[in-house]
Amino acid sequence: MFGMGYAVNSAKTSDHDPDQLSKAGELVDGHYSERALRNPPSLQALKLQDVLMKNAGGKIADDRWHELPLATFKQVKGFRNLTHEDVVRLFEELRSVTMRHVNNAEGHTAIYGLIAVGRVDMDEGTGRLRYKFDDEFRKIVEKSNLYAVLDYRAGLAMSSRYAHRLHEMISFRAARQRQIERFTIEELRARLGVQTGKLSTWTAFKQKALDTAIEEVNQSSRFHVSFRITKRERRKTSEVELTWEVKEVLEDAKKEQEAHSIVRKGRRAETKIRLSFPETGSVKYTDPWEKLAHENCNWDHRKIADAFRSFCTQKNIKLSAKNIETVFVNFCKSQSKI
Repeated sequence: MFGMGYAVNSAKTSDHDPDQLSKAGELVDGHYSERALRNPPSLQALKLQDVLMKNAGGKIADDRWHELPLATFKQVKGFRNLTHEDVVRLFEELRSVTMRHVNNAEGHTAIYGLIAVGRVDMDEGTGRLRYKFDDEFRKIVEKSNLYAVLDYRAGLAMSSRYAHRLHEMISFRAARQRQIERFTIEELRARLGVQTGKLSTWTAFKQKALDTAIEEVNQSSRFHVSFRITKRERRKTSEVELTWEVKEVLEDAKKEQEAHSIVRKGRRAETKIRLSFPETGSVKYTDPWEKLAHENCNWDHRKIADAFRSFCTQKNIKLSAKNIETVFVNFCKSQSKI
C-alpha cells in the first residue's frame, strides 16, 4: 500500500451518496497524451469510466477485482440497450486510453491507463462485469491529495464528451476563491479531448467544442460557465479565460438531467444565450464586438465601448437588447474618424 491521500478519503465519503462521484484531481484535470488524442475516448467510454469508479468507491486504490452485476449496469441511462459485444468494445476502448501525470516530487512523468483488465460475462441475467484498475493509476489515486466531488447524475446526463470533460474541470476548481483561470488553446484542447487534426481552427473549436460544452454544462449542471478571449498571436486566438460560478437554484438543472438528450438539445437551441454588449471594459478580445468596431470605426477599443454604453443609457437601450449588434454597428458608423 502507498501513503493514503485525501482523494481516497473523499471517495469513501461519497460511497453512500448516489448523487456524488469523487475523482482524483490528476484524472479530472489531466491532459490526454498525444497518442490518446489521435483516438480519444468516446462519451460512452467516459461514462463507463464514471460507472466503474463509482462502483469501486473508496476501494478504488485497492489491488483487487471489482464486480458489478450486468443487470445493475444496464439500468444506467445510455447503457440499457447495449449488447454483449457493445460492452466488450467499450472496455477495449477504455483500456486503450492513456493519460499522463508529471510527478515533480518523484522526478518523473507517469503514463498510465485506467483499467488493466476487464471481463464481461455473457449471461446478462446473472452475469457480472469484472475489472481491475491500472497499477500506476491506483498509485496516483492513493497518493493524491487533490480531488473533485462531481455530480454523478450530471456527468451521466451529458451528451458530448467535451461537456463531460468541462464539467469535470470546473468541478475540480469549484471550491477555489478565485473562480477564473486562463488556458492556452492547446491546453484546453488536450483537456477536453479534441482529436488530433479535428477542429483545427479557432472558429471550429469554439463552435463545435467550447460553445457546445459550455451550453450543456450551464443547462444540466450546478455551474454557470463563460469565457472570453485574452490573447491573440498574429490574429490567431491563442488563449482564453474561463470564469464560473455555482448556481444558487438547482431545480432546473436536475430536471434537465432526467430529460432525454434530444429534448435537452432542443431546449438549448430555444434558449440560446442572447448576445449582450460588455457591461464594463474595452471591446478588445471580445467577440464579435472587437471585429465590428474594427470594421466600422477607428476609435480606441476602450473609448468606443464607453461611448456606446453612455449612448445606450441615454436612449434607454438595454445592452442585451435583441438588436444590440445592429445598434452597435450603426453607432460605430456614425462616429467621425479620428
